[in-house]
This record gives sequence, C-alpha cells and structure tokens, in this order.
Amino acid sequence: MAKTETTKITPASFTEVLKSMQGPVSMTSLVKPQLEQFWDAQEKLLAESERFTRHWFERRHEAIRTALDAARSATAADPANPAQAMETVMDWQRHSVERLVEDAREWFDTVSRCADYVSKTEAEAVGETLNEAQDLARKATKSAKSEPV
Repeated sequence: MAKTETTKITPASFTEVLKSMQGPVSMTSLVKPQLEQFWDAQEKLLAESERFTRHWFERRHEAIRTALDAARSATAADPANPAQAMETVMDWQRHSVERLVEDAREWFDTVSRCADYVSKTEAEAVGETLNEAQDLARKATKSAKSEPV
C-alpha cells in the first residue's frame, strides 16, 4: 500500500488560504443582488403557481359535481324524451368548455405576471450589481492611490 502524505495545517498556511480567498470573497457583494433576486423570484413563482393550481382544482371539483348532477338528470329523464337527456349533457359540456377557457385565461395571466415580476426584479438586481461594482472599483482605486510607493 502506498503511504499517503498528510499536510499539517499551520496558522501560517491557514493565513495564506484566507489571503487567497480575499478576492473571491470580495466578489460576493457583486452577486448578492442576483442571488436575492433569484430566490425572491422563486418564491413569487411558487406562490403564483400555487394560486393557479388551487383555482384549477376548484374548477375540476366543480366539473365532477356538475357531471354527477348531469348524469343523474340524464338517467332520470323521461325515456320518451331523449332530447331532454341530450340537452342536459350538452349543457354540462358547454360549462366544461367554459372551465377550460378559464383555465387557459388564468394560466396566461399567471405566466404574464411571473414574467413581468422576474423581468422587473432582474433589472433592479442588475442595477444594484452595477452600483456595487462601481463602489468596489472606486474603493480599489482609492486604496491603490493611498498606498505609498
């Protein structure tokens, strides 16, 4: 078996590791607005999806209840008058199409609200990122000028 060499971490080596991380760590302020916007948008999209889904299920429950009522009416209708049973079924179908149209309308509204929200907040996050980049550049320029040669 090959012997593996372990490196002992000393305070000096740990300090070197921390120094090497200064650049990337200072960049976290640049990505902070983007990260916050991303997770905020996820929360908003989930809330909108939940709202749509709740209404969708309400319409499906209504479809089932009215289908049962229509089936009962159609089977209880006078056998000598099949037009009455057909009218009951056609009425249920008309309402079902209305529910499907409402599904589509609400879905498009949901997607539109989500896209609008994401685009607005993304633009704000980009603006914040640019401001932060300017501040970092200003600080870097200022500290470079203040150090004696």
